[in-house]
Parts: sequence; C-alpha cells; structure tokens
Amino acid sequence: MNYSLRNTRPDEMEWLYELNKESFREVVVRQFGNWDEAFQRQLFFSKWKQPRPARIIETGTDRVGVVILEKLEDCNWLHELQICPDYQRQGLGTTLLNDLLADARSRGVPLRLQVLHANQDAKRLYKRMGFLETETLDNHFLMESS
Repeated sequence: MNYSLRNTRPDEMEWLYELNKESFREVVVRQFGNWDEAFQRQLFFSKWKQPRPARIIETGTDRVGVVILEKLEDCNWLHELQICPDYQRQGLGTTLLNDLLADARSRGVPLRLQVLHANQDAKRLYKRMGFLETETLDNHFLMESS
C-alpha cells in the first residue's frame, strides 16, 4: 500500500487523540480493566507538551495514522505506530515497518519499541517482522529488530 508522511499540525491534536483512543481502548481495557477517559486524555496530552517527532500517515488525501520515530545515537526508537482500524490488515503496517527497518539498517542501528502485554496483534506483527523480545517490564515487552 502506498503512503506518504507529513508533519503533524497543531489543529490535529483532537484527531490524534481520537486515533489513539481507537487504537488503544480495547487493549487498555484488556490489560488494565477499564478506560478512564479523563486519565487517558491527560496522559495523551501530557506527552505532547514537548514537540514530538510525529508524522501523519496519509494514503492519497486521507489521514490514516501516525508514526512517532526518534533517531537516537544507538537506535531508532519507535514510540508509536497507529493506523485507523479501517486501514488495518491491508499491508500498510508491514510496508511502513519495512521502511523503518531499512532506515535503521542504513544507520547501522536496531529499531526498538515497546508493546503492551495485552496488544498481542501488534506483538505478532512485530515478531513476524523479525523483532525479538529483549525485556519484559511490568506492562510492556521491549522488542528490537534482529
């Protein structure tokens, strides 16, 4: 699936929150038992107080997701990869991850991420893409490209 990336705009914060909610509500409920809307909004917006290396994923003129990637000295750190449910399971995540992996390889560093224990769909995708679990934390698995 073809896509393009562009910088986020300040007027897209509410859209980004709704995407976050669509992407994580079910997983958060599975892992923590409930979705506390006030807490989740506060957590989400607190992460955006400082500029984030976030890019909107588009197919044509449609906003379909967000990717937040930070290039550190020892790795590329994938903070977020969220794709609208209507665009999932069409190869977009795989295509994007392949491009992110290629970029990390070109820098000679691994691609690292964390995934909630309850997010088994994402974990399966990452394993299929060659990621290995490197550590188990209280709520997340840390994973790294091999």
